[in-house]
Amino acid sequence: MNPTRSEGSSHADRLSSPAANIKDHYDAVVVGSGYGGGVAASRLARAGRKVCVLERGREIRPGEYPSTMLAATRELQLDTPLGHAGPRTGLFDVRQNDDINVVLGCGLGGTSLINASVSLKPDPRIFDDPRWPKTVRDDVAGPLEQGFLRANEMLKPAPYPQNFPALPKLQALEAMAAALVRDGTAPPGVFSRPPINVTFKSGVNHVGVWQNASNGNGDDVTGSNDGAKNSTLMNYLPDARNHGAEIYTELCVRRIEQSGDGKWRVHYQLLGLGREAFDAPTLSVTADLVVLAAGALGSPEILLRSKAAGLPLSDQVGAGFTGNGDALAFAYNCDREIRAIGHGAHDPQDIGFVGPCITGLIDLRGTDVLQDGMVIEEGVLPGALAAMLPGSFAAGSKHIGRDTDEGDTVAERAREFESLVRGAYAGALNNTLTFLVMAHDDANGRLRLVDDRIRVEWPGVGKQEVFRKIEKRLDEGTRALGGTYINNPIWNDLFDQRLVTVHPLGGCRMAESAEGGAVDGDGRVFAGAQGTAVHAGLYVLDGSIIPLSLGVNPLYTITALSECNLAKIAADRGWQIDYTLPSRPPAAAQDAKIGISFTETMQGFWSNAVQDEDYDRAFREGRRSNSPFAFTLTVVADDLDALIEDDAHAARMVGTVTAPALSAEFLTATEGTFNLFIKDAEDAAAKRMSYRMRLRASDGKVYFFEGFKRIRDEFGPDVWDDTTTLYITLREGGDAGAPIVGRGILKIRPTDFARQMTTVEVSNAKTLGEKAEAQARFGRFFAGAIFEVYGSSPF
Repeated sequence: MNPTRSEGSSHADRLSSPAANIKDHYDAVVVGSGYGGGVAASRLARAGRKVCVLERGREIRPGEYPSTMLAATRELQLDTPLGHAGPRTGLFDVRQNDDINVVLGCGLGGTSLINASVSLKPDPRIFDDPRWPKTVRDDVAGPLEQGFLRANEMLKPAPYPQNFPALPKLQALEAMAAALVRDGTAPPGVFSRPPINVTFKSGVNHVGVWQNASNGNGDDVTGSNDGAKNSTLMNYLPDARNHGAEIYTELCVRRIEQSGDGKWRVHYQLLGLGREAFDAPTLSVTADLVVLAAGALGSPEILLRSKAAGLPLSDQVGAGFTGNGDALAFAYNCDREIRAIGHGAHDPQDIGFVGPCITGLIDLRGTDVLQDGMVIEEGVLPGALAAMLPGSFAAGSKHIGRDTDEGDTVAERAREFESLVRGAYAGALNNTLTFLVMAHDDANGRLRLVDDRIRVEWPGVGKQEVFRKIEKRLDEGTRALGGTYINNPIWNDLFDQRLVTVHPLGGCRMAESAEGGAVDGDGRVFAGAQGTAVHAGLYVLDGSIIPLSLGVNPLYTITALSECNLAKIAADRGWQIDYTLPSRPPAAAQDAKIGISFTETMQGFWSNAVQDEDYDRAFREGRRSNSPFAFTLTVVADDLDALIEDDAHAARMVGTVTAPALSAEFLTATEGTFNLFIKDAEDAAAKRMSYRMRLRASDGKVYFFEGFKRIRDEFGPDVWDDTTTLYITLREGGDAGAPIVGRGILKIRPTDFARQMTTVEVSNAKTLGEKAEAQARFGRFFAGAIFEVYGSSPF
């Protein structure tokens, strides 16, 4: 029996902090949280650096991943040449292109949340390829091998245990391998159980996170709800948090630029907090060192935008994209049980132990020519899709399937009918094996920025000979199982042999110089179109730097390269990385409280010629001299109870300010504090709303903003003016003691107030009812405070 969660261990503790907590400067900013970003965050924090992690997706914990078709659909975002559909923080990020589609994970942990977690080293001959810089080729036996050891220490890969339940899908793959050996088309010993990043014994792991043993649900590719999957959410990221890194989610990095003071400025958008309703400018944070780890589409996209904005970069940014030779196919309606559909929301007792997504490997890499090699792995179709599978596969079998055995048509049709009637866990679908193949394409795809979105261009990639060879192999394997071979449904003449990859690589490939790639062997970004000069403090560390297809699942190599290069980053700067394990959370975290947020836009005028408290005169002078001032601020209360019940009624703020008299570009507001309906110390009959925040301009100058709304019942209908008029003071410096540089007044326009009402969001609510109650409670508090002041007014 598995042990239960031990006292003091971390179980469902959130790693991320509210965006309003973000500071204006860090030693290092890491963009992305997958294998490259996770390593960077952990190692830089362990080196004593002040680290900020920016992740586009949400933090989704075990138990929150979709298990039904409806839930999975809600998590789908689709980017096509025509535009984007679906939530921008949806877990399943599908990029449709003319030549090859790409499937990515979007969330804290990146694609590690939805991959099959296989940790395989590539064929050693891979590193003989001259497309690798010499420094990498020279490091293979030393620093890179150490990187693999570090990766192993953190990811904890292990083969599927012999003492766990027997898996029909694993037995089917082994039978297929045996048939290939018997036929003489494969050498003996090609079958094995590969190392997978899955936990098989419950307990507190090496970074203080409780993990359950795998319950065999099979739903790895829609997120592991049993908590057994060793994604970066379970190791590198909590380790980074344990060592002081700050992690922020739902922030989309747009571009980077060099700051005038030698630092890097990272421009980002807040997602899901209502700023998009006001078409607000991006926010920014500065750092001495920036690591781009947004993946093989994300990092090139950020660099291409940055280049378009003036950052000198290699013309090779976007070149060398590869799908890692990925292929997907099925042995449908075989003559044996395979049981390779995940549990989803179904009762496990009704289905049986499916196992992790991938547990077996047919290793066909021992070819004379490296590029002729491939690996074949078995997979599991997610249970969330179970309802649509019988009809889809029956149609696919009829139109693009190829029956590999003869004489059992009646039995095959009976099994197919059984699936259509009883569902995917019976009949033909229960006898279907999913094939996942990695091989070698020519790595000649190109990423381009079109309408401000990354697109993949790779004419004819699906017609490369390697995919015909894969088809032949899988057809032979399907014949051994007595099934109908169904290839990738879009790999046909109708779709011009379009491919799908779940392992995108390249786009910021390594090279000796800028003429050949975007970064050098250490991941340093080249500072122009020619030569070896690099930008100090700017790195790319993710799958985008790999210059060719690996022919195996790439996560292990990405992690090892990142470990290797982070060690160099530290050594170059004289930093020491403490690799000691185990690590533990700094303190027991409390359960997340129900919180609330909203976004507000105000605008008006201010004047640096008025420094006394005559706000009206400052407003008039600012309007006369055309000195506008506007902000878009997101107010975040982590704990709705505290916001309502504490006398300070405090929340945090983050956002942007536009004030041409202070800066030609927008200023970023950080470390903001908002107080809602607090007592006015000067007038017992009044209340105040208070705003205080730091503003940082693009040239590095810092200002301090103070503002208040005075809520007091005067004669007449003054509630609108009081709640929408803000009296502001600007100080030159970072705190309330700095010299005053001006004053003014801001107001909310009715149209902006209407938009503001649509931005109210509730966080950490478990149900729609809980969310509605939180919104209603906040509304009652707001209305009650207004009534307390104006209740006896003629208004």
